[in-house]
Amino acid sequence: MFKRSERLNELFLAEVNFALRDVNGLNSSGIVTITGVKISPDGKDLAVFYSVLGSPQDREKSGLILQRAVREVRESMRKRLRLKYIPNISFRYDSTPAEAAKLEKVFRKIDSEKPPQSEDKGDEEKAGGTEL
Repeated sequence: MFKRSERLNELFLAEVNFALRDVNGLNSSGIVTITGVKISPDGKDLAVFYSVLGSPQDREKSGLILQRAVREVRESMRKRLRLKYIPNISFRYDSTPAEAAKLEKVFRKIDSEKPPQSEDKGDEEKAGGTEL
């Protein structure tokens, strides 16, 4: 069975995404993605992790918009959820997607620098093994 905190994380992730759909200007510069949530063991704090596809200025602007939207998100959750306590929300930038993109670029560069493998060698071995 799932632990209560895991179920709450899934629930809060869906609810935060739902609440942020109505926030004005959030995706006006850069694309914001909620990458995950983590509730504290006591259930009083919720860390919401986000990433931004765009420039560093887009990241900063989106972060400010998210911080201003905390009250709206909590109010939306309060209306939609039947929980005794709605946690305090803090938005935290998640650099994992950006770091993954950098690694992918490095892997592509390494792959493009490899010399092409000769297919003739494999054909010779096949032909040599079938002759009598």
